[in-house]
Amino acid sequence: MQRLQLAEHQTCEDVRLTSRQLHALQGSAASVDISPASLNGRWDLRPGSKIGVVRLPDLTVEIRPKLPIERVLFLISYTLDRLDFPGEVVDLAQPPNLVEAMVQLFHQAVRQATGRGLLQGYQTREETLNVVRGRIRIEEQLRRRYGIAVPIEVRYDEFTPDIEPNRLLKAAVQRLAWLPQRSPNTRRLLSVMRAVFANVSTVEYRPANLPEVAVTPLNAHYQPALALARLILRSGAVELAAGKVESASFLIDMNEVFEDFVVVALREALGLTEYTFPQEARGRGLWLAADQKVRLRPDISWWQGDRCVFVGDAKYKRTTVHGAQTHDIYQALAYALAAGLPSALLIYAHDDQDRIDPVIYDIREARKRIEIDVLDLRGQPAEILERVKRLACKVRQHRAEAPADSLAA
Repeated sequence: MQRLQLAEHQTCEDVRLTSRQLHALQGSAASVDISPASLNGRWDLRPGSKIGVVRLPDLTVEIRPKLPIERVLFLISYTLDRLDFPGEVVDLAQPPNLVEAMVQLFHQAVRQATGRGLLQGYQTREETLNVVRGRIRIEEQLRRRYGIAVPIEVRYDEFTPDIEPNRLLKAAVQRLAWLPQRSPNTRRLLSVMRAVFANVSTVEYRPANLPEVAVTPLNAHYQPALALARLILRSGAVELAAGKVESASFLIDMNEVFEDFVVVALREALGLTEYTFPQEARGRGLWLAADQKVRLRPDISWWQGDRCVFVGDAKYKRTTVHGAQTHDIYQALAYALAAGLPSALLIYAHDDQDRIDPVIYDIREARKRIEIDVLDLRGQPAEILERVKRLACKVRQHRAEAPADSLAA
C-alpha cells in the first residue's frame, strides 16, 4: 500500500502515480491540483484548503492542515453548542491524522449525548404476527389472507431507540470506520460507539440529502453530536464494489471551518442572536441592484430590523504583501454598496510568525472604506477568543458608522 502525506496549500513534487491511481485520486479528491512533472508517470500534487484522508485500493493520501490538529478540533467544536472540547488529542505512537482526531472528538460528543441512555421515540411498525398487537390492517388481511384468521396483519407503535437521530450518529460512526485507522485507541473508540448503537438500524445517507431533526426539549442534548455527525457525513464519500469498500474519503474544507468559527465566535462576543447576526445573510435579502437579480451572501452581517448595519467576510487564505487579494476587495466593496454602508471588514486567517497590521483601502470614487484585519490562530483557545473580542470591538466601530436611518430602523 503506497502512502502519501501532503500538506495544505503546499506542493509535493515528483510523485510517482500509476494511471489507475491518478484517475482514482482525481475522482476522490478534486481539491488536489495535479500537474505533470518533468518525468513521465510523475506528478506534482498541490492540495487546496480541504484536509483529511483519501483511501484508494492501493494508495492512501493524507492531507494535513497547516494548523495543529488540536487547533482544528477547537475551531470545529466551538461552533457546536455545549460540546466540551477535549483540549488535546490522545498521544499516539505516530502524530494523529484528522480522521483519528475526529474519532476522538466524535466519541466525546456521543458520550455527552448518550450519557443518560439512548434517545427513544415511537416508530410505526407494520408486521405479520400470530397475535393482535396495535391495530389490525383489515384491508391487508383480506387481500393477503383471504379471510384466514392467523397470521394477522397489524400496525402498532413501538417505543424504540431505532429512530432518526440515532441512525444518523451510527451512520457517522460507520463512515469513520471505513477510513484507515493506525491507532489501537482509535479502533477501540469506534468499537465502543458501534456497541452503543448495536440495536439501531444501519442507514447509508447521501451527503447532499441528510434529514433534519427538529429540536425539542427531549433531544436538545443530542444536537452537538448530530451537528458533528452531519459534518462527518457531508465530508465523507464511499464507493462500494462487490459489497466491499473500493474507496473512501474524508475531507473537511477549512474555508467553511474558519467561516463558521468566526461567525459563531463574533456573535457570542457581541452578545447577538442568530437572527440579528446571521451567517451568509440567511433569511435576509441583500441585493446588488434594485432589480434584485444579484443576491449577495456575506459571511458576516449585523441587522437591525430589516436594515443591514454592518457587513464583512471571513477568508481562510494568506494575505498578500500589500494586504488583501484584489478580488476579495471587490467582493467587500459590493457588500458595502448593496448594504448602503460606508465600510466593510475583511477578516483573514493568520498563522505565520510575522505579524500583519490592519490595512485600510479608502476607495474615494465610491466613498467606501474596506478594512483588512487578521485573526491569529496561534496559541491556546483562550488566546484566540481574546483576539476575537478585539475584532468584535472593530465590528462595533464599523456598525457605529452606519447611516442614521439604518441605526433607527
